[in-house]
Amino acid sequence: MGNIDYLCGMLKYILDMMIGGDSLGLSTKLDQMDRKTMREVVKLTTKYCVDTFGINNRKKTEFVVSICKQRSGETAYGQYCPYDNKITIYYDNCPTIKHVVQTVIHEYAHYMQPIKSSYNKLLKEYGYDDHPMEIEAREIEKEYYKDCWNKIKNKI
Repeated sequence: MGNIDYLCGMLKYILDMMIGGDSLGLSTKLDQMDRKTMREVVKLTTKYCVDTFGINNRKKTEFVVSICKQRSGETAYGQYCPYDNKITIYYDNCPTIKHVVQTVIHEYAHYMQPIKSSYNKLLKEYGYDDHPMEIEAREIEKEYYKDCWNKIKNKI
């Protein structure tokens, strides 16, 4: 069954590439996009998150979303800093639009979580991969990225 799924996926990818022309899809590579379009994807995905999940009323300041290249540290698609209330998307590490959309949703999930009070304690206990907040953020990104894309793709 795995081979059929793989072949169907490859056929869909090839047809999307042949028929899609210049249209954007989740599999569109970021290096094929201009920065303005990438910023628009991030902006619309962020708006989707606000509309879908609401805002974190525990935060004293409004959150900020930044798009930049990662300068140092372990390679990541993005991060949330609770002290600056800032979501950062490392576009140079995100190969496709799908990764960008998923990353914004993932980091927004962290924005909604009690990161300051619980994250580090849980990190010591569970590690990164089994961290309950990371598991929750991964589940949220997987559950919502297609719905998000379907709602924003015609606005780009």
